Amino acid sequence: MRITVVGAGAMGQLVGARLALAGEDVVLLDTDERVRDTLSARGVTLHTEVGTEHTPVTASRAEDVHGPVDLVVVFTKGFHTRAAVDSVGHLIGPDTLGLTLQNGLGHADVLADAFGADRTIAGVTDFPADLVETGRVHTATRGSVRIGGVGEGDGAAHVAEVLNRARLNASVVDDVRVPVWEKVAFNAALNTVSAITGATVGGMGASVQARRIVEAVMDEVAAVAAAEGVGFSLDRVRAAVGNAFAHHGDHKSSMLIDREAGRRTEVDFIGGAVVERGRAAGIPTPVLATLCDLVRMLTEPGGH
Repeated sequence: MRITVVGAGAMGQLVGARLALAGEDVVLLDTDERVRDTLSARGVTLHTEVGTEHTPVTASRAEDVHGPVDLVVVFTKGFHTRAAVDSVGHLIGPDTLGLTLQNGLGHADVLADAFGADRTIAGVTDFPADLVETGRVHTATRGSVRIGGVGEGDGAAHVAEVLNRARLNASVVDDVRVPVWEKVAFNAALNTVSAITGATVGGMGASVQARRIVEAVMDEVAAVAAAEGVGFSLDRVRAAVGNAFAHHGDHKSSMLIDREAGRRTEVDFIGGAVVERGRAAGIPTPVLATLCDLVRMLTEPGGH
């Protein structure tokens, strides 16, 4: 299968490497020449609790890849989604599938504009991916991917088969909005609190105050999701948060990493989108709205 992975960050390198190890024809796209050169020269090494795997990979600019391809997987930051999808327009044929496993809300709509809803697949993954340096990713053998079609197409089942050959433990769900919103609840709570306080996951878990804020955010996200007709299990999200507190104590959230590096965060897609949808539905989200404003104050010149 010809697969293009757009965005060669930690998750892009992890999934791209796993697919390459499974024998798929994979190209990683990135706008950073240094990233492309390093990946093409060194490949990707995955470090897990049971050992190390290495695979050569091909990294390229979008314009240097010839289409159509069979599958495009988007892993860019949310604010780059539109440009990323536009950059691979020449790779999209009548049967090309688009998959987003990005954090936050709204990405599937962008892909559906380009691929068509029936060929757009959305989902989430809970595989950890910590980028030690370009070409070296710390991850784990335990994790899963949950995906589902946005429209009426049946491509999700085929994509799940491909991901499972790559040992990515994929399953197809009836309503993909459920896992997407569950992960939004998880990320909106943990990412914002960590970005503001500088706390690791374990640091938040050890704080009664942080736990109280996390719980309040999850409740607000659930209320907004319900207003959109999506009922997800808060107990499942609480269990995921508890597992993160217990087993990923040293982990830094992506939003904290971005803040420390002076990069733009995804707060508008992970938290801000929930606040906006809540406002439109008449659902107040005072805790999350305040957290998002604090993140912006700390990371954006002048805030907004």
